[in-house]
Amino acid sequence: MFDRISLDKLFDQLRDDYELEQDWEDIQRDAHLAVARHDAGMPLGEIDSRVEVLVKQYSPD
Repeated sequence: MFDRISLDKLFDQLRDDYELEQDWEDIQRDAHLAVARHDAGMPLGEIDSRVEVLVKQYSPD
């Protein structure tokens, strides 16, 4: 399960890497969805691959 520190690191990295992208709002939405699915023990589903990499990287599990 993501804790405050890992969430902060994940979203800081997303912001640093992709905030200026045209699809920034979609990236954020996918990140929130991916974290919720991860914490619920569900498959991440169809999310942006950039988000998937970072969710796996910053997951404290």
